[in-house]
Amino acid sequence: MVDFDETLDNLSVLEYYEDNTETDGGETMTSKEVLAAALRDTGKTQAEAAAKIGWVPQQLSARLTRNSLRADELLDLLEALGIELTLTVRETGKVIRSHIQGAGRRVKGMVGRITYDTAASDALSNNFYADGENMYTDGKALELYIDREGRYFFAEYSSWDGVKDRITPVTPETAAEFIKKYGTELDKTPKTE
Repeated sequence: MVDFDETLDNLSVLEYYEDNTETDGGETMTSKEVLAAALRDTGKTQAEAAAKIGWVPQQLSARLTRNSLRADELLDLLEALGIELTLTVRETGKVIRSHIQGAGRRVKGMVGRITYDTAASDALSNNFYADGENMYTDGKALELYIDREGRYFFAEYSSWDGVKDRITPVTPETAAEFIKKYGTELDKTPKTE
């Protein structure tokens, strides 16, 4: 014999799952919905958001339509709009940090059997535009990074023909002095009036 109450309970659960598979702006928000909420709350347009990360509006629109916006691109868009997204491990309360990209080009090199890579490390500081006008001082610039193992290193950039960019490991004390002198702002492009 069939238990009517049990069948009724199962039907209501199945109905709930079928009704709640559609995206509704809740737990299952798409990148498009996250961005729409961010734009609404910041008063910006989708075109303005695209321009802030160097894209044309059609490029962003196409990525949202195809649902092919990568997580790092969404984070870049939110950052450009002035929205801070924090990911936290519930169990420990530890905040997960996203990669902090530097202002300089990628530099990768091996020093003392250790491979350093700016693309896999977090940028901390740089001396681009140290004089307020020129990206390089005497044809050179430094950007300070820390890798996942906690090692500090400089990416040394050169604007001279034939001189390659290189990696130079530094001590925590040297890193602290550099940060004290140049600060932690990574985008130091001179502001035009």
